[in-house]
Amino acid sequence: MCASQVARVYNMWRLHGQRTPALTFSYFTVEFLLGTDMVDIINEMNDGRLVVMTVQDEASAKLGAEAKLAIERLGSTLIHTISWRSTWVFIGQVGITTVSQYEAIQRPVDDSTWPDPTAISQCVPYELDDRTILSEYHTEFCERYDNYGSFCKSSWTKPKPALPLPQHLITTANTFPIAIISGNRGNYLRQVIASLLAAPGVDPNLIIVFQDGYGEETFEVVRQFGVRLVRFPKTDSNVHDADTFNQADHIASNYKRSLDTVWDMYWDKDYVYVVEDDLLISPDFFSYYQQLLPVLMNDQTIFTASCWNDNGYRHSSSDPNLIYRSEFFPGLGWILSRKHWVKLLKPAWPKCCNGYSWDLYLRDVLKQQGYDCLYPDLSRTFHIGKSGANVFNEFYNGYFREKVYTKEPYYELANLDKLTYESYNALLRDLVAHATPVDHTMNPCDQHFIQPGTKTLVLYYFQRKPTESRQAMAIAGCLRIWNVDKVRGMFSNVLRTSYRGNHLLVVGSLTPLAKEYMGSEIVPFKIAPYKDEIKEKES
Repeated sequence: MCASQVARVYNMWRLHGQRTPALTFSYFTVEFLLGTDMVDIINEMNDGRLVVMTVQDEASAKLGAEAKLAIERLGSTLIHTISWRSTWVFIGQVGITTVSQYEAIQRPVDDSTWPDPTAISQCVPYELDDRTILSEYHTEFCERYDNYGSFCKSSWTKPKPALPLPQHLITTANTFPIAIISGNRGNYLRQVIASLLAAPGVDPNLIIVFQDGYGEETFEVVRQFGVRLVRFPKTDSNVHDADTFNQADHIASNYKRSLDTVWDMYWDKDYVYVVEDDLLISPDFFSYYQQLLPVLMNDQTIFTASCWNDNGYRHSSSDPNLIYRSEFFPGLGWILSRKHWVKLLKPAWPKCCNGYSWDLYLRDVLKQQGYDCLYPDLSRTFHIGKSGANVFNEFYNGYFREKVYTKEPYYELANLDKLTYESYNALLRDLVAHATPVDHTMNPCDQHFIQPGTKTLVLYYFQRKPTESRQAMAIAGCLRIWNVDKVRGMFSNVLRTSYRGNHLLVVGSLTPLAKEYMGSEIVPFKIAPYKDEIKEKES
């Protein structure tokens, strides 16, 4: 292999093993190389994978320290010496305990010239040093499939389920089935199953993976963990406008078939947990729901309790004990009652194939029927899916990477008696009445707009109509919380969120709360022009 024959990028080939000697190729361009994508790929490669890397012309300037350390762990001794326009060839291995003998580099005489070609031409063994071999079956799996990280490291052992709780501590929440809605994303799925098996009190017999299609990789992953698997033939879609529409049909169909089937499998259960194949589960998953079940059972206006806070970032999520009420359905880990499935969702479930996302349909139904949802300040799930029907890498990095979730097995939820409709409205009134207004003369996008603290703050945004939230969307962008399609988490045009340790209420100017408590000296924020204002300015 010769470095003079490759592009002005970092090129990477991965050899899949002796039984399946295939190659996977990746490249990282100089213009966009930040190192994070390369590091992610290296960290997720299976133990024992041979890696061939080359570079020519100039690819040193944007290679960060983290990426260099990742390459060093593959056995490189020269990666830290790459300079301007170096040509470099390297063959390493994931999990190597020594250094690679297969590396060469050439450097230019000065900045205006190019070095001679660099080449390695020799036979390379599959094992660059002595390594522990996994079981035969697991080894075959890991040679066939790549990007499984620790799952295929030599130190991996099949996880044992968390110890069962003593009989007197077994709660209702531990006895409901857990439906994992899955496609064919085995690496995500294996992490989800492992996180569930680690949750205290879990019953592995209640975990069921519902797979859309017959992808063998998903089948093999589930087989490794020994949980139940139900496979459906993939739905044919009549929508040809966009790939996302086709995927929406597949997902909606899989949801319906899965939820229909789970009630037949567990005919004596009144609730089911619904998670997706890219959601890690918090250790307090069951204790969280055990505390919320009485609220769900007693308040007929609440549809579900979700594990997910759309606004739950490092700077805007800090209280594991706090629960919110919202008109918006968050999804991403939730509980569904048999009654709501049979009477509310199933009769009106969208028929294939119209390209309609299942969660959009569900939100429409809940809005029409006047249902609310509960969700935590600090999430109980973590979204790991960097690719999917509605997610791509840049979007994930912008809106999901900095999410946070609970890590301990138990938190005592604090405001359960304040979650009924009447009580929650009274709580909001009391909070706004005693809150300190933010400085409405400042720019809300200023990084010093809200200082770290422990205060209860109120921010008022301008409204033209009592139901509109254009300015709230703009404020959400300034606060660096969810602002993609709408402000999520609202209740009666009021958003509650943690923010740099404070308790922040974002209140519309035409809400009853603003009319009662917004002082005459306060000018509500108006930072996003309306369409008619834009046209008037242009004319």
